[in-house]
Amino acid sequence: MSFEVFRRNQKVGLVALTLLAMVSFVLADSLPRLLDFGRAPQDVEVATIFGRPVRLSDLNLMARQRSRANHVASLLGMDMFSREFFGGLKQRDLIDALILQKEADRLGMPADAVVGREWLRAVTGGRINRETFAQIYSAFSNEVTQEQLLTDLANQVRLAKVRMLPGEPLTTPYDAFRAYRGQNERVAAKLVEFPVADFLDKTGEPSDADVQALYDKYKDVLPDPDAATPGFKIPRRVQVEFVTADAAARAHAAREKLTDDELQTFYENHKNEYAVPSELPQDLFADAAELTPPVVQSFADVRAQLVDRLADEKAQAEIHELFGKIRDEALIPYVDDYLTMLDDQAADPKAKVAAPEPVDLKAIAAEDGLAYEISPLMTREQAAMYGMIANAQVGSERFSNGRGFVDEMLDPKLGLYEPVELTDIVGGRYLARKLKDEAPRIPPLEDVRGDVVHAWKLEKARPLAEKAARDLAAKLKADSQGKIEGERVDGHDVLAVPPIARRQSGVSTNPFEPAPEVETPVPDVPHAGEAFRDAYFALQEGQPAVAADRPETTYYVMALDRREAVDFDEFYGPVGEEMRFRSLARQEAGVRQDEAWMNRLRRQAGLAPDWTPPDEKEETKNQSHG
Repeated sequence: MSFEVFRRNQKVGLVALTLLAMVSFVLADSLPRLLDFGRAPQDVEVATIFGRPVRLSDLNLMARQRSRANHVASLLGMDMFSREFFGGLKQRDLIDALILQKEADRLGMPADAVVGREWLRAVTGGRINRETFAQIYSAFSNEVTQEQLLTDLANQVRLAKVRMLPGEPLTTPYDAFRAYRGQNERVAAKLVEFPVADFLDKTGEPSDADVQALYDKYKDVLPDPDAATPGFKIPRRVQVEFVTADAAARAHAAREKLTDDELQTFYENHKNEYAVPSELPQDLFADAAELTPPVVQSFADVRAQLVDRLADEKAQAEIHELFGKIRDEALIPYVDDYLTMLDDQAADPKAKVAAPEPVDLKAIAAEDGLAYEISPLMTREQAAMYGMIANAQVGSERFSNGRGFVDEMLDPKLGLYEPVELTDIVGGRYLARKLKDEAPRIPPLEDVRGDVVHAWKLEKARPLAEKAARDLAAKLKADSQGKIEGERVDGHDVLAVPPIARRQSGVSTNPFEPAPEVETPVPDVPHAGEAFRDAYFALQEGQPAVAADRPETTYYVMALDRREAVDFDEFYGPVGEEMRFRSLARQEAGVRQDEAWMNRLRRQAGLAPDWTPPDEKEETKNQSHG
């Protein structure tokens, strides 16, 4: 079906492909730089496999090949839900590709133009011809020959086949039932909290040596709310200034001013988009369109839709023009002057260089009817909670798949005062710039002594909290048949957790595959980790359990309230969900099998289990800086 769309629109596609060829030519020299985070001038070594070093140049060659193959798959409509049909372009993906290539060579799998041509014929049902291939090739004519493009395809095809050599994973009816039970069996329980902080007064005070030792151990570690260990390093903090345009309010204002002439003109220009629904195929007479002229809904039928759409377009155009004016006339000139000042200072550190006249964005916002806001200095966690803009993405449209606000603003590569446009999930538009960017730093002990002492006491108090929890669990088992009754037990509040399943369906980006499973949040236990979940969902009648949350700040005594079990016969009954969960079980087994197969190949290649590619190290470093 996707290739048929390509064939019917090949003349129009030729123009698009020509433009794509120009883009490919421009990107050809930049792709290696895009793949190389923090690249040094030399061709650095990334890993060692099969006893030989792998350098960035090796990865870039594979990246170019895979990028071209992915692009061909995209042009053929084979990757509706992904732009990485043959695999990703991160350094870990490319190392795996080199390992797979070695295995393909060992197995004697060919990678030549004939294989590439036959693959194209197979995936298009034999309908590709010289003309359609020429159109596809036009996107790459500045990079490779036709034969090389086919060879690139052949190599990526065989790498995919090597990766699939283990075949379909083996799953049983019980595997499907377990997947079903994980999402449908619900457990309700009563919890009694023992916060570790309640036992701090029983730990005594640390000596100066204790404080110094703990500070030295964790002074270069960032604090993590999910970790049981402390971190005393002060994280990266940024301050952001931004203006907000309410697109919905502007669309409402524009709606009141629309005239019938405007709507009629808009309708005439877009009426083909309002076809009358029909059970017959729209391309029934594709080769003789005059036999079935398009039937569209009348102006009166779609007038309300036209009003909403045209008003929104006018509002967006108004905001685009307004933001463009602020950016081009005020913000960008200031950035230019600021960078010039930095250059002048670097050229002559002793010279007194005047700072550029600051831009009063608040005054500009008031003049143009925009909301204005300036944030305090924020860590990554604080920025992620900072109002609606925290959910915004870079770009001028909703769901643009641009970088999120937090990643963009906490990126140390984003310079001060550089304007960035963002849009949130409800259409709010933002024009933002970073005013301050304080790099992470290790504070002197004197500044964080109180935090160090608190961390020392927490460590000493955990065994006390755990013992108190286990003592209560033993008492409940002996005196109350393992049940927790009432709203308070031994002076502690009781939490009632409603029936919840261990897992639930997440969001699928592919409607032809089951949604991935995600862990169900546990009410009132914000940092529940695996140990807590294992204990909670394994609760049995009369058998209270004790477990801590992930950061070990609270110990919980938990007792089963009720278990809403699922029935094996019901699952496989006439109205059961056997097919969905069989597919889910197969998908999960496939992921495990693929990882086991790749781990085996990586070990054979001599790749260390703890190997981390430079781009991931750089990403981790940037996140820690955030």
